[in-house]
Amino acid sequence: MNRRRRDSGFSAAWRATALAGLLAAASPALAQPAAPAPETDGPRLLPGVIDGAVELLPNGTAGGLQSDGPALLPPVLGQPRAPGFLAAVQNLPDADKIDYAYGAFQRGYYLTALAIATDRAAAGDAAARTLIGFIYRYGLGVPRSEAEAAIWYELAADTGDAAAMVELADLYSQGVGVPQNLDKAAELLEQADAKGRVEAAYGLGMVYLTGKGRERDPAKALALFTRAADGGNADAAYALAVLYQEGTDVPAEPGQAATWMARAAKAGHTAAQVEYAIMVFNGTGINRNEAVAAAWFRLAANAGNPVAQNRLARLLAAGRGVEKNEREAAVWHLRARAAGLEDQWLDEMVAGLAEADRAGAAEAAAGTGQSPAPVVPPSAAPEPVAPAPVTPPPEP
Repeated sequence: MNRRRRDSGFSAAWRATALAGLLAAASPALAQPAAPAPETDGPRLLPGVIDGAVELLPNGTAGGLQSDGPALLPPVLGQPRAPGFLAAVQNLPDADKIDYAYGAFQRGYYLTALAIATDRAAAGDAAARTLIGFIYRYGLGVPRSEAEAAIWYELAADTGDAAAMVELADLYSQGVGVPQNLDKAAELLEQADAKGRVEAAYGLGMVYLTGKGRERDPAKALALFTRAADGGNADAAYALAVLYQEGTDVPAEPGQAATWMARAAKAGHTAAQVEYAIMVFNGTGINRNEAVAAAWFRLAANAGNPVAQNRLARLLAAGRGVEKNEREAAVWHLRARAAGLEDQWLDEMVAGLAEADRAGAAEAAAGTGQSPAPVVPPSAAPEPVAPAPVTPPPEP
């Protein structure tokens, strides 16, 4: 299976970690999952975790200037929004104001969050400046402006905010909103890492692995990835798994690869879920178990991964690890094919279905993308075994 090394910017999973860190820095209680926001007439952006920093609710569309939502404040703020609300917030103790800003942000009230954070930023609050940078970076309620975001991140970083350092490093690494400067990006990551920022260790590991911003040093990258993964960073766990799997910069260790891939997969890393499923199917670094592999493929397929959708379709068509179900196999194949993943063998299988089953599969494939079957994978503890080739499930 082809993989892409992440040598430019940071991944969506990293961004989710960064966002959670921003919330936790303001108030541990705000890092918990938010209750659904009230219905709105206009589009509503909420923080996301799939290939980007934001995703839309069903009634929203991407980009552009967004409204600040309904007339009532979200439940976390606990009172109706009145004309004097911001003035009332300004009379709160300073420690409470940033909590209100992050509470509004977490529930999609970005203009409210921006107004409160701007007041705090003027008073020198580093976390507020970072929040404003994040709002501008992703156009949350305001026109998107990476250059404006960079200004706020710089202000926050200058006052020692580690989250801002990581975000600013990402901008410098890509040359977005600021001139590209890999040395500056590495320097910011080193500063944030020294402050214990877990995702900074992962980013710095990528710097040393790729040699972009610092002299290439795979051993140092391995140590940084290990520290970040032990701190709960799923991207770092995935990076470790790939290193041990490929055996290019470190000796190949299938058991270690399976262990780290499992950790990343269980943390919700979709690419790791696909790779781990392949490992389990083939018995590479872990005991072979086709039912467990099928469950992991289904989990990643439900997340929209076309490779997982294709592999699940093959297993369903062949009855490997799951009960044979050609109609459901057709559904997943059509979804993967719509994403650009062709498979002639599955095309022929679909062509052989009854007309009613083909029509039903096509209708289902155009639906929500959710599988009717449970998506909780059985557990499988990795146990080191002899190396074996990593290949997709074989054709029946």
